[in-house]
Amino acid sequence: MKPALIFTAVAALSVPEILAAEPKAETPKKDAPSIEVVFVLDTTGSMGGLLEGAKRKVWSIVNDMAKGKPTPKIKMGLVAYRDRGDRYVTQVEPLSANLDAVYEKLLALKAEGGGDGPEDVLQALDDAVNKAGWSSAPRTLRIMFLVGDAPPHSDYKDIPPYPRTVQAAVIKGIKVNAIRCGGDGQTGEDWQKIARLGEGRFFSIDQSGGVQAVETPFDRSIAELQSKLDGTTLAYGAKASEARRDMARGMSFAAAAPASAMAARAEYKSKAGFAAEKDLLAAVEGGSVSLSDVKESELPDSLKGKSPAEQKALLAKVSEERTALKRRLADLAKKREKFIADKAAKTPASKDGFDVKVTETLREQAKSVGIRY
Repeated sequence: MKPALIFTAVAALSVPEILAAEPKAETPKKDAPSIEVVFVLDTTGSMGGLLEGAKRKVWSIVNDMAKGKPTPKIKMGLVAYRDRGDRYVTQVEPLSANLDAVYEKLLALKAEGGGDGPEDVLQALDDAVNKAGWSSAPRTLRIMFLVGDAPPHSDYKDIPPYPRTVQAAVIKGIKVNAIRCGGDGQTGEDWQKIARLGEGRFFSIDQSGGVQAVETPFDRSIAELQSKLDGTTLAYGAKASEARRDMARGMSFAAAAPASAMAARAEYKSKAGFAAEKDLLAAVEGGSVSLSDVKESELPDSLKGKSPAEQKALLAKVSEERTALKRRLADLAKKREKFIADKAAKTPASKDGFDVKVTETLREQAKSVGIRY
């Protein structure tokens, strides 16, 4: 693709009138504030309930973050930890705006190992501070959540003690929050100190995580429709391979992930839309690319070898298909929202669950970069 692209209108690609009248979802502007959040999760055997709860609710947490005004740009990362002698000590998934890629890593985590008291919390914190890929951009909320049920090893002398690591986080502008699962006293003492030093908050929740995920009759249908929408991706250009991986990843979630999580993911994806740097239709409709400037070798396979008129007609067809899918998704999303609201009115959700505490903290700490909820 040419470095400098000429923005031209493609007459034959004009979006159907019914779509043109549809309100656009608000997306982050270039100068919008950002949220970078890293979850530092104990993945030893006793943390099974928390891990499954996180898999079910992380998209709901993301959706709540996206409701901030102004709409923030969002990146997430993961540090999974156990202890020396287990299958791994840490697994680091650096901060990324590709939330599907991070969720894929979360889905793959299993609660195994441990059982001998303290875990290698020191290595986990050190990796979270130094290997997660934090930015130095202004107006960015940099925030960590340490989640576990066992204290750090005090006998590991080859890694900095946590006060030094947490202070290094603060210097980088990272707030460190600590969520204790269960009621271990020593863990509570250490977690409170970590949160205090990290200018964050301390919470204690049920060992299982206290997550209450509401399943609805609409979840599976929403997940299937989103999978079809993912399948309309028109991968092109330098990021075509990445776009195809994203599409395959998203479609695989339908079978591997909880239906309620996939319904919440669909809600977020409907707001985020397709990435113009990966999807040709989004790029052309957004005006960042002119179809005539895209090299034949960089076109989606379905457009190669076709005339300009045929290419425009195919893009228009995909646009109409997306419009129909989005309308069906929006209708089911309203029904799902009402179902959840009705159930909440009868059985209020716990205020001490993992997702509730994370959302509450994010909302409060986002004020520091001018994000309001």
